[in-house]
Amino acid sequence: MKNVVIIGCGLAGIGAAWKLKQEKDEKAPLNCTLFEKETRAGGLCRTERQGDFLFDYTGHLLHFSTDFFKDHVLALIGSILEQRNRSAWIFSKNVYTRYPFQANLFGLPTDVVAECLYEYSKQYFKDNKADINTFEDWIRVYFGDGIARHFMIPYNGKIYRVHPRELTPDAGGRFVPSSDLMLLLNGALSDMGGQLGYNSHFFYPSNGGIEAMVSAMTAGLDNINLSEGVERIIPSEQILITTRGRKVQYDFIISTQPLPLLVNGIEDDIGDIRDAASRLRAVSVLNINLGIKGDLGDRHWIYVPEEEYLFHRLGFTNNFSDSMAPSGHSSIYLEISYDPKKGIDVEWARGKCVDDLIKMGIIGSADQVVCEKILDIPYGYVIFDDQRQNSIDKINNYLESKNIYSAGRFGSWEYSSMEDAFLLGVKAAESISAKHAKVSGRGQKITLDSSTA
Repeated sequence: MKNVVIIGCGLAGIGAAWKLKQEKDEKAPLNCTLFEKETRAGGLCRTERQGDFLFDYTGHLLHFSTDFFKDHVLALIGSILEQRNRSAWIFSKNVYTRYPFQANLFGLPTDVVAECLYEYSKQYFKDNKADINTFEDWIRVYFGDGIARHFMIPYNGKIYRVHPRELTPDAGGRFVPSSDLMLLLNGALSDMGGQLGYNSHFFYPSNGGIEAMVSAMTAGLDNINLSEGVERIIPSEQILITTRGRKVQYDFIISTQPLPLLVNGIEDDIGDIRDAASRLRAVSVLNINLGIKGDLGDRHWIYVPEEEYLFHRLGFTNNFSDSMAPSGHSSIYLEISYDPKKGIDVEWARGKCVDDLIKMGIIGSADQVVCEKILDIPYGYVIFDDQRQNSIDKINNYLESKNIYSAGRFGSWEYSSMEDAFLLGVKAAESISAKHAKVSGRGQKITLDSSTA
């Protein structure tokens, strides 16, 4: 019997374990064991209770793009899953406007609207577009200098803590909604309230927070070892050592931990691979969650591009589900990106966030804050720089030669949704099943291809 060890029981690990269980047969089974260093499964897809409030690790909303994942989730928690139309906003120039910026200029100062329309039109009618070598180039070519200056560049700079000129053009991917001239004109002249973009509506559990989905997904899985991570991997012996000191034999590994952590835990003569891993960069996120006395309205989340405000995004989880806050109260999550090498003063950040919420008119005074839960997320957003792809390719070529597959948002070192993470885990499991089938001489049906994930 071949042994597959899965490191990490977040959505990618869950997807991999689910797929291996689906494909298990009596002739040549793949035995699957999961190790999770935390006390509960879910990774960042967990929900924490603080008093009568529930807080996720920032905003975790379901936006289905494949029937495969949607059907899977609906089969598990369809009875408690609620669909809502997005109410997303931007706060800039001391006004609230609808998201996305590139389609909703109505309400902004006249000079800002005029600049954005003029600069977008210049690009729109230009026959010969400028070369695109950086994310900044991509922004300016597709949205013009006005939208770039007033939203795209400052907002992305706040998230990544580097200027978009240091990022590759694929930094935004499918997560940045497009626009066109007619859409922009209509959105400048009136409050359209349109639902542009991949997240125009979302699904969320009616109770239990986002962890309700994880609980349902893991209920049918076997061999989940909680509070036990993997400390070292010895490829030459196909042995790994857990944080409890156990030695475990493996034939294949699916790792969903951040790629640099995986490489650092491998005992092998791989100086060049370690160098590649050291070139991978990410920002951390301080997630400040606040329970608030009173009703804060019906918005779902707000983007905040200006540097004078500490957070780049905030959301209202009680508007995802009434179960997230007690009656007569609201709940807020705030996201603050920071450079992990520099760190962040948590107490100062907490006070600055409350002051900023007052300045934005979201709360009237600090006395409204009745509860808080501060969560530090060491790996928040991957930085898409010019070192990233070559480093990933080099690392993965080595790993797969040792029957180690790295999957998930930080295992794949990319920006991805919850759905993507699950499917990346499924894809890794399929790769192992196909490799095992080839070695054992069996046929193997692959249900997902790379385009799915």
